[in-house]
Amino acid sequence: MNCYKLVVKCICALLVISNIRMHAQEQLRPLSRNGNLPAISSTKTLSKVSTSTLTPINLPFFDDFSYAYKSPYPSANNWVDSSVYVNTGFGIAPITLGVATFDGLNKKGYPYNINNPVSYSGPADYLTSRYINLQATSTRTYSPGDSIYLSFYYQAQGFGEAPEMNDSLSVDFWKPNQLKWKKVWGIKGYNPSSTDTSFYRVKIPIADTAYCDSLFRFRFRNNSTNSGSLDHWHVDYVQIKDYYLVGDSTLDDVSFAYKSSPFLKNYSVMPFSQYNRTLEMGTKFRNYIRSNFSIPKFSSYNYTIKDAANTPVATDAYGTFDNPGILPFIPNGYYLGNAAVPVFTLQPFPVTFPDSTYFTIKHVVSTSGDTKKDNDTLVQIQKFTNYYAYDDGSAEQAYYLGGNSYGAKTAVRFTINVADTLKSVRIYFDPVVEGGLIQSSSFRIMVWDNGGNGPGNVRYKDSTMYPTYLSGDYNLFPTYRLTSCLVLPVGTYYVGIQQTTGQPLNIGFDKNTNHKDALYYNTSGSWSQSNIDGSIMINPVLGCTDPPVPVGLAKYEKSSLIRIFPNPAQNTISITYPGNQVENTTLEILTSLGQVVYSKSIVSNETIDVSDLSNGLYFIHLKGSNLNVSSQKLIISR
Repeated sequence: MNCYKLVVKCICALLVISNIRMHAQEQLRPLSRNGNLPAISSTKTLSKVSTSTLTPINLPFFDDFSYAYKSPYPSANNWVDSSVYVNTGFGIAPITLGVATFDGLNKKGYPYNINNPVSYSGPADYLTSRYINLQATSTRTYSPGDSIYLSFYYQAQGFGEAPEMNDSLSVDFWKPNQLKWKKVWGIKGYNPSSTDTSFYRVKIPIADTAYCDSLFRFRFRNNSTNSGSLDHWHVDYVQIKDYYLVGDSTLDDVSFAYKSSPFLKNYSVMPFSQYNRTLEMGTKFRNYIRSNFSIPKFSSYNYTIKDAANTPVATDAYGTFDNPGILPFIPNGYYLGNAAVPVFTLQPFPVTFPDSTYFTIKHVVSTSGDTKKDNDTLVQIQKFTNYYAYDDGSAEQAYYLGGNSYGAKTAVRFTINVADTLKSVRIYFDPVVEGGLIQSSSFRIMVWDNGGNGPGNVRYKDSTMYPTYLSGDYNLFPTYRLTSCLVLPVGTYYVGIQQTTGQPLNIGFDKNTNHKDALYYNTSGSWSQSNIDGSIMINPVLGCTDPPVPVGLAKYEKSSLIRIFPNPAQNTISITYPGNQVENTTLEILTSLGQVVYSKSIVSNETIDVSDLSNGLYFIHLKGSNLNVSSQKLIISR
């Protein structure tokens, strides 16, 4: 089964499940805001029209939004406004990587009018081109007979919500001499069938003499319910060129279609202290490559990795694709051959890390005769930090437990490879807007032991908390700190929430990474594994900053950091610290319960034998007459 048909089959299954969910407890709903946008709006955006945007651009005009992994806004090279959301998550089987999504949210990711009912439909997003010179260049003069066309592709719904009949997507042309817009195309909303995941091509002639002007422009606009991320249209591969042929329907273009899968086996992001190459490194990764040619094309593929210091990391070499090359997407689907699903021979990441870090991975596909080069490159970031995440950092919908949800529980599985501590949980809550209830819901953070087939005994229950909705932050989850640090030995745990009101809570849900096997819910006294494809946006954060206080020591001094290397360690460590580094300093190593298990007088950079310590979590504390440093965590892992 090719990938395209597989996608269609998955969508069919998803819609069948959605019918079942009418009577079930776990459900999805559209977002009421977009957390990926607010911070960008505080920087230079397209709402500030510059001199360059007033200068007409020449044909050909082209934008396929393949820069979506870099920016959620339309490029100022082509557009003068920025209310649409450029992304890689909402489109299903896009023409190339990235789409422009029209919904009911403004450029800051908030509803145009949160109080409007869902039955309302009115003006929402605009996407307006720069001025385009359709009058004359140094080599030619345009006329209505030059077969100039605007073409683009659109999709209703995708991974969002279908537009209703009173919603619409339209295209207008600007008549410079008359200073007015004229509608030249439109479509009313509809609910696509379960097998309809296509992007439809539209081709509009620019044949009126009123448009043969140096100040021609065009725009897309939608009418929708403007109280949330509703009534979705996705636009891709927009171009204007002259001398269109009657049969000009294929695109000489090979590109990436989705973001590459993570290089990790179990998570999208994980704590650097928990990384174990044997347990956590993927054996391969996947790219979805789409050929819009009408014939097979030979192509080559390679990827490069650089660490946080921009130093290249050794990677496997890849060359051309299997004979006869990449087949056309229609009717063959995505290319998933030998180079699209590379297997690791060389391991790109070290065995352990001394601290949080990231790797920049650049994927490039090269094809002879390819007319568009920008979409041939895809960049991803593989992070190792202090939290676990299954999601890719962006939500397409919101997950909630329906009915009277008082006492309902949601939990996500994660595994501790080395003893550590849980200090907080990152949770992306989407505002609950029914009846104006934004922050009336409350919850407790809870941790459960492994029950064998889902959560077992309660290990931790915190006090009541309320959702936080951050504004002005890009890809930043609110963090909910535990009242007390929770020590976690090696093993599998479930972290999540218990709701303490009957009001549902909306939790961000990523539709592009499927880890439903790690998500469990409980609305009736027993746990069930999720039936919904995707990943919930609940991220456990490890590493308490405050170690246990040993008997007789009132408090730890806090200032500059002790630096321990390696960490995690096996048999020896080296410690550096600020201050007088030649003066003897007392080193104490404490267990997670505050018991001193090692004490010695040392100087900075001295090698210390810790081979007698068992695997687990410890805390390093230094005491000296002129020393003022904070205690640090040490992990022993052999």
